[in-house]
Amino acid sequence: MTTSPTQLFPFAVPERLPASAALADVLQLHGRRGWLTPPLRPFQRGPGQAVLGAARTIRMASGPGSHGLGPLRALLGENLAGQVLVIAGADCVPGAVWGEILTTAALARGAVGALVEGNVRDVPALERLALRIWASAEATSGPGTGVHVAEVGGAVEIGGVRVAEGDPVLLDDGGAIALSPDSAPTLLADAADYHQAEERVLEALVSGLMLPRAYAPKAQVVTRLRARGL
Repeated sequence: MTTSPTQLFPFAVPERLPASAALADVLQLHGRRGWLTPPLRPFQRGPGQAVLGAARTIRMASGPGSHGLGPLRALLGENLAGQVLVIAGADCVPGAVWGEILTTAALARGAVGALVEGNVRDVPALERLALRIWASAEATSGPGTGVHVAEVGGAVEIGGVRVAEGDPVLLDDGGAIALSPDSAPTLLADAADYHQAEERVLEALVSGLMLPRAYAPKAQVVTRLRARGL
């Protein structure tokens, strides 16, 4: 079960994605936000290079609600190829709202990541599975009846960052960053240049150059991005 990036987004996705750290720096240079890490921290950083997935949003709220966590389980029966589950508002309970069973279900439906504003459990099992998972904390118990799914598919907010259904989300072993579809092409292209410049700095340092000279490629990219005033 696979979905190509061209099917997920209305723009061309670069063949090689930038590192999340480079994209976060470029967001700062553009006067924007978007990183969800922190407040979320890693429980499974995931395999290989960065991936760009489409957000599938779930908003939780306190109390048992009418259907509990049923809508989340129903969602995990849908085609989730190339998607990142973004669960907000689950920090209202001390128990875990995500664990081994939901991770296994998400992987089976093609999801590429889960971002959980709330607790997760079964961490040793999560570390053996291939789904990228960033969450607030670890807990032993389940959520009980203290939380329910309030909405699926609406805009959510984590750490002051708004994420809408279908928004591009970049995940790698360094973090998770949400982008808006209209600005994503420019930001990804700039971050790719920034990332390549950082790689040239590292190559220069390994070759024996001192940092002031080796840093020049990155300094040039930073100056160019600042001059654009985006």
